[in-house]
Amino acid sequence: MPITSHPNTGNFENNGDLKRKKRRIEVVNWLTNVEKLRKNFQSLEPVSAENLPPQQQVDMLMKEAEDLIIKSKFPEGLFEVGDAKVNILLERKLQAGKAFETNTKRILRCLTEDHISRLGIYGMGGVGKTTIMVHIHNRLLKKANHINVLWIAVSQDLSIHKLQGDIWKALKLGGLKEEDTMKRAAMLFHQLSKRGKSVLILDDVWEHLDLDEVGIPVEADGLKLVLTTRSFELIVEECAGLPLGIITMARTMRGVSDLFEWKDILERLKESNMGQMDMEKKVLANLKLSYSRLSNHEVQQCFLCCALYPEDRLIHKFELIEFFIDEGLIDGLDKREKCYDRGLTILNKLENVCLLENDRGMVKMHDLIRDMALHVMSATSMVKAGKGLTRLLSEECWMDGVEKVSFMENYIRVIPSNLSPNCHKLATLLLNGSLWGNVLIPNSFFKRLEGLKVLNLSGCGIRELPNSISDLVNLRALLLRECRELCRIPYLGKLSSLRKLDVHGCRYLKAVEGLETLVNLRYLDLSKSGIERLVEGNLAGLANLQYLKIVEVKGEDVTKLWALETLDSSFQNVIDFNKYMRFLQQSGPHHYFQLVVNQEKSLWFRKMYIDCCNYAIVRAGGESNEDCILIAPDVQRLVGRKCGGMTNLSNIGRLESLKLLMMEEWVNLQVLCGGVDEVIDNHDFPLLFPSLKMLTVDRCPKLKYLFGNRSKVTLPHLRQIVIKNCEELQGITAAGAIFATPLPAFPNLEKIVIERCANMKSVVESELLPHLPNLRDVTVQHCEKMEEIIGRAPQAMPPGALSLLTYLWIERCPNMQKLLTHELLLHLPNIQGILVHDCKRMEEIIGCEGQRRQLGDEVSCKNISTTHSSLPKLNFLNLITLPELEGIYDGTINCDSIQNIGLLDCPKLKRIPLHLPILNNSFPSLREIVVDDEESWESLEWGPPPVKSLLRPFVVF
Repeated sequence: MPITSHPNTGNFENNGDLKRKKRRIEVVNWLTNVEKLRKNFQSLEPVSAENLPPQQQVDMLMKEAEDLIIKSKFPEGLFEVGDAKVNILLERKLQAGKAFETNTKRILRCLTEDHISRLGIYGMGGVGKTTIMVHIHNRLLKKANHINVLWIAVSQDLSIHKLQGDIWKALKLGGLKEEDTMKRAAMLFHQLSKRGKSVLILDDVWEHLDLDEVGIPVEADGLKLVLTTRSFELIVEECAGLPLGIITMARTMRGVSDLFEWKDILERLKESNMGQMDMEKKVLANLKLSYSRLSNHEVQQCFLCCALYPEDRLIHKFELIEFFIDEGLIDGLDKREKCYDRGLTILNKLENVCLLENDRGMVKMHDLIRDMALHVMSATSMVKAGKGLTRLLSEECWMDGVEKVSFMENYIRVIPSNLSPNCHKLATLLLNGSLWGNVLIPNSFFKRLEGLKVLNLSGCGIRELPNSISDLVNLRALLLRECRELCRIPYLGKLSSLRKLDVHGCRYLKAVEGLETLVNLRYLDLSKSGIERLVEGNLAGLANLQYLKIVEVKGEDVTKLWALETLDSSFQNVIDFNKYMRFLQQSGPHHYFQLVVNQEKSLWFRKMYIDCCNYAIVRAGGESNEDCILIAPDVQRLVGRKCGGMTNLSNIGRLESLKLLMMEEWVNLQVLCGGVDEVIDNHDFPLLFPSLKMLTVDRCPKLKYLFGNRSKVTLPHLRQIVIKNCEELQGITAAGAIFATPLPAFPNLEKIVIERCANMKSVVESELLPHLPNLRDVTVQHCEKMEEIIGRAPQAMPPGALSLLTYLWIERCPNMQKLLTHELLLHLPNIQGILVHDCKRMEEIIGCEGQRRQLGDEVSCKNISTTHSSLPKLNFLNLITLPELEGIYDGTINCDSIQNIGLLDCPKLKRIPLHLPILNNSFPSLREIVVDDEESWESLEWGPPPVKSLLRPFVVF
């Protein structure tokens, strides 16, 4: 029985108007079922009186046909909107810049790579995320209609239920009637999984999205998920790189040609006085969304504090955190270290939502973000930071309700003598870097600022502070850092709320009256001021002090400071020093400290700096006397200079937490640990520093080995060894050193630097190679007897040895004749750079001594001239001032990635064995070849003449 009833589809195959259209999935399934039913009918045997089909089979087929007729209505239509011209989204008519094109290519490349299933596009509001993804969406549709491209605009208040429905509609499946979220997810998962190659774009995602909960099968073959969200963006100037800002400004100023109008609108933008104009409503409102969604009020206030700094100002993170602490925004924590942890967490949050930009440990605000922040706090703040003011504003300019005022980094030379701002709510006044030329602050200035909590006058040219400072009883922080002309501070005894006093660099300041009564003081910096030490007993009352920096202290005084976390000072003698070390040991493992004996920049970890002592150093907890210096068992950084009493470090004992060890001018040091002589008793020297990461030894003239005989060598975390000016040094490890485990002794060591070690003949011995699986960088400079990188080169290299070596830098090693052997060359797949400079006896870069040993003395190295080796990642090769250099390598080296070649002052060098890939009669990776002059270039033999001719454009003299 033929099927005659079907939807009014016309001829699917022949209708030219429909060729580009894509059938809905319901239609495809319907047609499939129709064709299947047709075949089932045709499979029935011919009907005759003698041969009738079973009635049950006929009834079943008729029922299926009736069902298909009922389902043929398709109220949603026959086709998906699959025509690219229909699906294309409206794009902004922006002229594509270089960054736009670069990012477009990068995104498209990611979408074509099979191993990438998820792609995130991030940037702050207005940066152009949606614009670029609309462009990508349209390009995908135009390029390949067989790819399903779905665009979903995610609402700010994320609803899983709504998102599921939006994706279902985008699949052209009609409305998703199922209400249960889990069942909806399963249905969506099934539909997306069977779509084949698909791209799902979720635009403007604000919150964490559980893909499994939604029903998005990102692991399904062919499905790629792209989402845009707000995160960091590039550092740009005012409006630069922000399409929303550019468009809005352009629309606002359309038809304006007078320069003064443009200057005025720019100033109004910077001052955030734009009222209800288009820029404020569209740009600032858009940017304010990220601010409004910050997790809590504390984080919002920390963000606003950043806008008190001048425009484009890079701010050190720890400076900001100190400011947050001064403001009371980080409070209620018992340790300053915890405050720093909280502050870094806040800054990370601000960076992650693109309200701050990270720049090498510092942060800054994008100009428009700062404009938004100033707009938010305009009712309670006056910000004139970096405006070039030469005179402090008159009294009528100070608003009665103002809470924060910033005149930071101006050129104020005059303060009216009767100026007395009537600002009872003012809590923060920032004048740092603004007062020049010995400006006199009148006594009236602070009379009506009784609510002031933070006063920053750092870097100001003032000689004295007015007496009215003494009455600021609510003051929490008084910052006078680098006020180099300051001679006098009035009595501070009444400032019972003061928590921070910083007079660092106030060289003419000799005393701080009332200091001993400041019981709430947490932070005191007297370094580089005229106050080198305090009167005995003055520190005893400062029981809450956490940070103390001063030229000299008495051990007895600081033992009263149980809350102290950071001490940067020196002690009068070793007895005082040891007294404090015993105190630290008794204060418990929770006590964090930094102890610097001498001048050293403050860093936040346990640290000791020992200078100019001819004493032995022992670990705290053992027996000691006036001949020994105690060190804390949990010290993290130990810097010792001129410690002449030490011959080795074995007596120190095990320092579990030590991460950095620097030793300078230890004139009697012979080994770090272990014995110097090969024949010693059976005493094994213990492992000392299991957590050590960086080791530096400088000017230790008697040092022979780092790790001597019978020392147990295993430093699992060591990353860098630097040895300089150690004339007697013979090697890193002695022949009798014990490798404590069969595993590599230095599994994470990446860099070795040897400089001015006159007696050292090799950097590492062959026995050490299995213990250096991660070695990447070797630098050797000014070593008179250095002969080779690897001593006693093995006939067979250990598996993986030197496989990660990346850079070789050899300078002024006059006794070195070759850099590497052929065997070593075969084990350097990751070498990227080689520099050899001023090695007077260097004859060849890659020698053939290994081949002679294996093939026999009668076999010449010339027999390997046909050998092809490869350095696939070599990026640069610089050979400079090598008067005896005759060859680089007897064979040929394939260099697929080389960019820079330098061959200077190598008069005997003729043959260049480097083989570079040629593409379209050029060299795709090569940038330049630097030689002395034309004559030098002509003397070089570089493959057949055509190759040398192609290289000529890259030559630089």
